[in-house]
Amino acid sequence: MKASRGEELKTFTPMSKRPRGFTRIKSKDKRTWFHVLQVDPKDGYGWFDEMVSRDYGDVYKEKKLLEVDIPEYGYRIVRRSSYDKWEDIERAYER
Repeated sequence: MKASRGEELKTFTPMSKRPRGFTRIKSKDKRTWFHVLQVDPKDGYGWFDEMVSRDYGDVYKEKKLLEVDIPEYGYRIVRRSSYDKWEDIERAYER
């Protein structure tokens, strides 16, 4: 008796031992996630960073205050991560 097509494939193509799909590399270093308020003054130079905080609420309040004061600018909040410590990240964003 002839084997079905599925059985033929199993006999001729053995399954490989490696996992399928994208395998994520697990890092031992923990990332620091933070939020950045960006402003676009619509002058052709693009977005620049205005404020950085680990608390989304602080950044959101600042965005709402700026939208009331200067409504013609564009505002957005982006989320970033870094392997650096929070003190180093804050120091990098100081003006």
